[in-house]
Amino acid sequence: MSPQEQHAAGRGYSVPTGRPYALRELQAALGSLGDHLRDLYEGAHPTEYEAVADALYAAFRTAAGLAPAKSHTGCPEHPDGALDPEAPDGWGRCLICNDRRRRGLRERGGRAGRDAAARLAGPPAGEQRRLGYPVPDPPYTLQALHTHLRSVEERRFHLTLSSPSDDFVRLADDVHRAFIVARELSRPRNASGCSEHPGAPIDPDAPPGEACIFCAGRKRRAQRSAAAPEMLPRIRRGERRQLQRRFERPPG
Repeated sequence: MSPQEQHAAGRGYSVPTGRPYALRELQAALGSLGDHLRDLYEGAHPTEYEAVADALYAAFRTAAGLAPAKSHTGCPEHPDGALDPEAPDGWGRCLICNDRRRRGLRERGGRAGRDAAARLAGPPAGEQRRLGYPVPDPPYTLQALHTHLRSVEERRFHLTLSSPSDDFVRLADDVHRAFIVARELSRPRNASGCSEHPGAPIDPDAPPGEACIFCAGRKRRAQRSAAAPEMLPRIRRGERRQLQRRFERPPG
């Protein structure tokens, strides 16, 4: 029941425990992002995005705590139950609820069986909450970060203690999108052009197109001829190896 319905029914509305403190902490964390973003520009060094990514991650953890917990199945009765790999269209993902629904269809049959199975079934897949948080598509640029943060600011402005749970869910999703963009911008740039070692240093002596110092070193080692191993003379027990000095020490 929503807060408005509870108030209309005369039962009042009680704020969930911890929501005032968590909401105040979230508002403060999101409000401080402007100080970090003010000095950013296109082509900024990845280390300059680290403070933004850290602040967004802390804000996301707080926003996720304010929103209802996401479950594997999306079923309020069996949040951590098994997933149904063969769920029909329009059914939920909870294997227990779907199995209960199938048994109701088989046992009763006809329209009465379908009605009973519908009552026993969980919410449809479209109404169930997904487990993962949304991840935006690339490219990840400063403009994309500003776009997601504007959406966060709009939702944060209208958020209150009596806001419905769906508003907190949407805010957590938007903060997660902004965090993903900031995290990708804080990664080392692929200056070497190597897909295997994106953050590798550049080899100044490598030919064009082979600037990765790790790949260049591996290629040199592969081209180097394998010399025959040199066997040292075996030392008998009780003897000491006589080391040959390349240069004699000066007298005195």
